[in-house]
Amino acid sequence: MKAVGIDIGTSSIKVCEVLASSKGIQILSFTEHTLGLNPAHDPELEILEVLQGLALQYDQSQTKVVMALRQDLVSVRSKVFPFSDRLKILKSLPFELEEDLPFSSETAIYEARTVRLIGNQAEVLACATPKHRISEFLGRFQNAGLNLTLLTAEGLAFANCFSNWDQPIAQAPADQVTMPDQNSEGTGPVRQLKLVIQLGHTHSLVGAFEHGNLVAMRSILWGAKNVAEAISRKYEIPYIEAMREMKNKSFILPSKEGASYDQIVFSDTIAHQFKDLGRELKLSMLEIETELSGKVQGAEITGGLSGVLHLSPFLTQMLEVPVNPAHVLGGFLTHFDKTTGVDRSISTALGLALEGLRKPRNPA
Repeated sequence: MKAVGIDIGTSSIKVCEVLASSKGIQILSFTEHTLGLNPAHDPELEILEVLQGLALQYDQSQTKVVMALRQDLVSVRSKVFPFSDRLKILKSLPFELEEDLPFSSETAIYEARTVRLIGNQAEVLACATPKHRISEFLGRFQNAGLNLTLLTAEGLAFANCFSNWDQPIAQAPADQVTMPDQNSEGTGPVRQLKLVIQLGHTHSLVGAFEHGNLVAMRSILWGAKNVAEAISRKYEIPYIEAMREMKNKSFILPSKEGASYDQIVFSDTIAHQFKDLGRELKLSMLEIETELSGKVQGAEITGGLSGVLHLSPFLTQMLEVPVNPAHVLGGFLTHFDKTTGVDRSISTALGLALEGLRKPRNPA
């Protein structure tokens, strides 16, 4: 079975094709189509042209096509149900989420991803988005000629690259685990969590994992655009040129000793923006730890901006946990060279393709 993940971003469209066979998961191809950054260009027209080309490229009768809603358009909450039947959970979601949603429960579409089973209970990531968001997304691409198989949440797809997406749902004895909010009074074991952070163009994703299972997802409205705009303002250069400088030369000085004045100014310009990201990440980390009664042990970063020189030690200092680059392609067989650039860029598109291969026991 083949699946194609199409990650439609604000700066590019990334397309990943995977094949599931007896040899395991093989990544057949990965392409990135850069979108014009000139404000005079019509991005919707560019996107439509790319999708029309993809519709001609793939045999859609033999290929699943998967896309995603931006994570900031999808509300995600961790919930525990006293039963594990998937249909009963789906029927209960509107009532369970009614007080948590910033929109009417009557106008929403719901979904649930089971995280683990605890005795007869189920811990799930409950998702909801207004129906008009789905309608608007489908309407944008109805003339592209693509038969969309699945529409999922961006963060849930991204998490497939770092989770046990193809394994049975994790099970644990009820007396050996801590449920969300159970540990608020200092009782019970503390959950050991790891963060994976994707630095995007206009927003970033923060996923929390426990034993290879996604347990929380957040979206932060901060991205490479913030850094490029800061460079553009500082040096009074066009935004497109600032983007080029950011991609080719970005660095943060670990020490200013021996550095030139120009290097210090450039580093400080970038570091100031990453301090804003660090504060947002710290808040998200504390929120996740409180909600799940857990403790973050470390973090990994990916995305195009994760290539900024000395970024990992900079974020390590800010978050006070070890931060290292993520290696997305390490466990996959690919039909192309595993370059650093591809490894940083492929995660969401690959995760979308993997979403199309999910088993019915915990489907997309």
